[in-house]
Amino acid sequence: MKRVAINFIIFLFAALGTFFVKHLLSIDGGVVRIIGLVVLVLAIAYLVLEKRMNLPSIYGRSQSGGSNANGAAVLGVACGLVVIGTTQLVIGLVIGLVIILLVNKLVATTAQ
Repeated sequence: MKRVAINFIIFLFAALGTFFVKHLLSIDGGVVRIIGLVVLVLAIAYLVLEKRMNLPSIYGRSQSGGSNANGAAVLGVACGLVVIGTTQLVIGLVIGLVIILLVNKLVATTAQ
């Protein structure tokens, strides 16, 4: 459950940050939403791989050669790109939490 809580906090900050920056820069349109949907699929794949490989919530080997963004952060960026208003943002946050919970519940870790 600790993993779910940490992933949700990361997701929440990434989603809110992306949403507010997008509106601050007045970036809207269908192209941004399509990019958000593509990133959403990528985020779910990241979450599944992280769970299967039993990776911690924050991981990374190198700041210059790799990345420390996990699937929850990518899911937050996708949520921030897809939603338009605050009502959709709240719905997107709930859907993101459900996705994190489902991946954590349904995907089994593999022994290494």
